[in-house]
Amino acid sequence: MAYGFYHSLTIDHTQVSATLSNYPVLVNFTDANLATVANGGHVTSSSGFDIGFFSDTGANNKLNWEIERYTATTGEVVAWVKLPTVNSGPPNTVFYIFYGDSTITTDQSTPTGVWDADFMGVYHMKDGSTLSVLDSTTQHNGTNNGATAGAGEIDGCGSFASASSQYIDLGSAMNPQKITLQAWANGTTFPNAYNAVVARVGASSFSYIFVKSTGKLAMGVVVGAGINVTYDGTGSNTLSAGTWYNLFLTYDGTTLTGYVNGSSDATATQSGLINTASTPMSIGRDPFNSGRLFNGLIDEVRISDLARSSAWISAEYTFHKQNTTVVIHGNQTPASFGYLYGWS
Repeated sequence: MAYGFYHSLTIDHTQVSATLSNYPVLVNFTDANLATVANGGHVTSSSGFDIGFFSDTGANNKLNWEIERYTATTGEVVAWVKLPTVNSGPPNTVFYIFYGDSTITTDQSTPTGVWDADFMGVYHMKDGSTLSVLDSTTQHNGTNNGATAGAGEIDGCGSFASASSQYIDLGSAMNPQKITLQAWANGTTFPNAYNAVVARVGASSFSYIFVKSTGKLAMGVVVGAGINVTYDGTGSNTLSAGTWYNLFLTYDGTTLTGYVNGSSDATATQSGLINTASTPMSIGRDPFNSGRLFNGLIDEVRISDLARSSAWISAEYTFHKQNTTVVIHGNQTPASFGYLYGWS
């Protein structure tokens, strides 16, 4: 490969509360240098195939990446890159984006390699024009039931109208003993007593994130022989309609924790593993109660078969919110690039 240009991408270690392993970091920015040659930039493929991510300046050590969105006219890039380690202490974590190689005419990305083996489903619901319900891990693609494409917190999202009974069915094959559910959610209204963001609910087992009509969260799992581990409206956060929130539920066999925007909302404790009975899971609906449909936008839903750490969850929110404006300093080889997350 003969890339013409690269820039370094730096994660400020002070933005990371504990060292992370195999972390899928979001790279999300627009820069004219990354537009195609026909649009005044240096990328040669109209699909962005000659954009790649590496751990070294010689482009010898390829990282796994998934490009969720590339806009040839502006140089907009939305990508997920798996980093073996993200440091919480010096030195900062540095990796590199390369581009400008006319010999690359096919996709070089490795989307399934971005998401570690504990991810059971990853749903970007990307595009914003045509809703995709594909699973980036390729294990459990969704089935759309009327949801439409919307403008997401990250690229596109699913738009759900509760009055029209819209939801995405994720099947009944994701039944882990420990779990992380996560999503970005933005309710237009909260019309029901409980409004389902993502829910795995059946007659004998459940794991769910609900928003109550009051804006409070209800989260829960069932363990052992029908023992419920839940909290219902007792968290510290109250969600407002028309606002994006980063929501997580984790259960590690002892403690259930709900998170809002990277911080704990509330906890509940009970030892035991989640009931693994085959149970349907949906985005935007409670599969066991049709009166709990979500009304609004949902983005970046993921299901894992373990409890992600508080450092991981904090990074999910912090990295995205500090990555809204990125400045590339020049177009050089080598080139200097500002901090992705925080500024030096």
